[in-house]
Amino acid sequence: MPPDRSSGEGREGARAGDSREIYIEILPATGGFVKVCAIDAQTGTEVSIVGSSKAPNAELERIAINKLRYVMERDAKAKKDTPSSGEDDGGGILI
Repeated sequence: MPPDRSSGEGREGARAGDSREIYIEILPATGGFVKVCAIDAQTGTEVSIVGSSKAPNAELERIAINKLRYVMERDAKAKKDTPSSGEDDGGGILI
């Protein structure tokens, strides 16, 4: 069984000026793989990736953080593009 490499530590944003706290957890999985979860402390948004247990932890963390940023930006854009409750959303006829 591979050693437990989980870390419950919070991490400051990897980019300059990015002050979000991100939690990283690395969990062993079967078959020589690990599951890496990245959680934004402010919003609770969580993503996960699966990678080789032989890959450097820093590389796995970087990939998980990039995926978290992508998901958060995508969700923010979708929320911005969604009409507010007072606008016609084109969903049908109100009777």
